[in-house]
Amino acid sequence: MDRVWSVVEGVGGPAGWYAFTRLWSVRAALDRVVGGPGMRGRPNRPLRVGDVVDFWVVEAIVPGRSLTLRAEMRMPGTARMTLTVTPAGAGAALEQVITFEPRGVAGPAYWYGQLPAHRVVFAAMLRGMVRAAERR
Repeated sequence: MDRVWSVVEGVGGPAGWYAFTRLWSVRAALDRVVGGPGMRGRPNRPLRVGDVVDFWVVEAIVPGRSLTLRAEMRMPGTARMTLTVTPAGAGAALEQVITFEPRGVAGPAYWYGQLPAHRVVFAAMLRGMVRAAERR
């Protein structure tokens, strides 16, 4: 579990997002153009509630177990990503849950318009995180 958790806690910043690194950078640049924060890096220490991780903020953390990030990108709603590590036999399981609370009529249009890309990006991210944990 420790290897998987080290990947979860190290997400963002220099480690990146484990898939589609250039796409994340483009999304951050577009966000900055429309008044969002863009990429801001992350602290070089274990994460705490309130820490910035690129264009996310740590909303909740249970060390060794789960990390919830809230997106601060400009969008018509609130997006969260929760990464949870649980024991699984002799190893560990990594679960990723993405939620979106839409705002106004643009919220659902934004979410469903992005859904095909999000499915690909977040699935690739999860696979990349698993591969990174296996290499540790």
